[in-house]
Amino acid sequence: MRPLTKSSAAEWVAAGTDHWKLTIEGFVPAEYEAYARVLHEIEQGGEHATWVSVAAANGRPFGPLAQWTRINVDPDGQEWHDRPRVGTLTPSVAHSLSEVLAAFTITPATCFFGVWEGFGGSELPPDIQLFKSNTRVMGLFEGPLQDATHSFSAWPGSQLANLWWPADRAWFVVSEIDSDRTIVAGSRACIDALLRAPGLEVFEVGQGDTLAIS
Repeated sequence: MRPLTKSSAAEWVAAGTDHWKLTIEGFVPAEYEAYARVLHEIEQGGEHATWVSVAAANGRPFGPLAQWTRINVDPDGQEWHDRPRVGTLTPSVAHSLSEVLAAFTITPATCFFGVWEGFGGSELPPDIQLFKSNTRVMGLFEGPLQDATHSFSAWPGSQLANLWWPADRAWFVVSEIDSDRTIVAGSRACIDALLRAPGLEVFEVGQGDTLAIS
């Protein structure tokens, strides 16, 4: 993983994202065949829970666009679980995701990563190439696909890249800073493979679906 000081690799991201939109198409810089929503992990007391299991335990309906604030409430109106990570995947989920995506790019050795400049404990190099994605200012890094698990924080695993894509732009991954889910855009075959991947909570969504949390 190396910071880039001069690069045009992210120009398409800046040109293709739209700060007026809180839908997936506002955060993904090009149109893809299909889109998926990867739900961030929930940790409580060293154990993992799934969004589906939390919704079921609380008697809440669940679907591809389910929101944490809606399902993490029991019949008495009490919240009972820690919330999922916000703004970043965990290294384990990023690893699982990258293993699937590796089969759907011809440039896995050359990928680009965007990291928000505002994260505490993850200061960007002073001369790094900056670019905008939606309303966020990002620093640009380059590395192999395996670097999707790289932590940019002094606390290991606490802040991974917000954006990643291969040089051939075969797919695009965005973990929006205020969001507890990650969006993956790619080919039909890529998203189908992701929906079948074990160990991930993944649901297909549409280009016009919202990323807003309510």
